[in-house]
Amino acid sequence: MKPALTGFIKVLVLFFVIFSACHARAEKGGSFRLSAPDTKEPPRAVWVWDVKIAGSKEASARLIDFCRSRNIGRIYLTAYAVNDLTSQGFRAFNQSAHAADILVHALAGDPRWGVEKYHQQPLRWIGDIIAYNRRVRPEERFDGIENDTEIYLLGRYWDDNKESILKEYLDLNRKIMDLKEIEESKITYACDIPFWYDDDESMVVTWNGRTKPPSFHLLDTVDMVTVMDYRNFTDGPNGSIELVRKELEYARLAGKKVYVGQETQENLYPEYVTFAKMGEVDMEARIGQIVAAYRDNPAFAGIAMHHYISYRKLVEKK
Repeated sequence: MKPALTGFIKVLVLFFVIFSACHARAEKGGSFRLSAPDTKEPPRAVWVWDVKIAGSKEASARLIDFCRSRNIGRIYLTAYAVNDLTSQGFRAFNQSAHAADILVHALAGDPRWGVEKYHQQPLRWIGDIIAYNRRVRPEERFDGIENDTEIYLLGRYWDDNKESILKEYLDLNRKIMDLKEIEESKITYACDIPFWYDDDESMVVTWNGRTKPPSFHLLDTVDMVTVMDYRNFTDGPNGSIELVRKELEYARLAGKKVYVGQETQENLYPEYVTFAKMGEVDMEARIGQIVAAYRDNPAFAGIAMHHYISYRKLVEKK
């Protein structure tokens, strides 16, 4: 047999062995057949609402493996209670995530937290996270805090008191930043906001002597925001590219960072707010359009996916 032909056969056999091993691993759930997002895209973030994951080595490893496969570099991890009972799980999870070059934000929120009489609750939560970070090793610390306080879910009370609630919510975020400074904590403080805070004229509020949309006030105040820009299409004035344009432009001027949130949860109405009924290839094509539109804006931190369980289900469905 000619040497060239022999070499070709060896390469072919080696390729078959590697392909078979990867295929077998994918069948066992250890990896994923579809390719990860374009590496030119900044690392993504993902919300993780399952409170049991941090306490399970197997579930934590599965989540981190998924993040590696999907270019996810930041996890918003549910952490309503950060205390002596839960610290061991958070210490182990954060250490594993950091070993994989993934940052972790402690995630929590309650619509009532925006109301002044309840401010003590989120401030206590922030204080607990700062105290936790002080007593654990650097690799076990939280890198950030993700406040998911959606005050517009307060129902009738919100409808009747929008202006005062918005001001009290902005006051809360100022108090949190002040607490960070008092405690000399370097932890990143971020909050989740809807895209329409700067689209609805009724949301504009005068706070600390300045009249702006709440999203602009927040970008002046906090370290980072994630805009819940939930659309499964990008074109037109109601598409995801246009709906986040003002936030990204203001953030660029303010020197802040913005993640653009995308939804994968099932059974939402209207259906166009989520990618749940799409395949991964179609979803990635639309997300790619958002990335292409804003990749050159220094304020664009990347895409944030809501949420881990539904995102994983979308990826794994056939």
